[in-house]
Amino acid sequence: PEVIADRELLKQVFLNICKNGIEAMGEDGVLTVRERFDAAEKQVCIDIRDTGSGIPSFLIDKIFDPFFTTKEQGIGLGLSVCQRIIHDMGGTIRVNSKGFGTTFHISLPHAR
Repeated sequence: PEVIADRELLKQVFLNICKNGIEAMGEDGVLTVRERFDAAEKQVCIDIRDTGSGIPSFLIDKIFDPFFTTKEQGIGLGLSVCQRIIHDMGGTIRVNSKGFGTTFHISLPHAR
């Protein structure tokens, strides 16, 4: 299904989230990207899941905050920028991480 969006900005979002997941997993992890069309909500939904150790519950509410990072070399703008891009396109981005693995859920309005 098609969405109305800037191709390069969407690429930036997907690359950033995938890169974060790959870095969190190490060499033995699995990264899964799934898309589906939610006809009832007229949304295109993309789930990006990694099999890393997950995000601790005391940090989950901070990951979209500008300048928040857990990486030694990070500046903490990646997920904040991703959230802004998705919101500017009329979509939503959520994260779910409970003990094992992390899933980012992205929903974008379907182009009609």
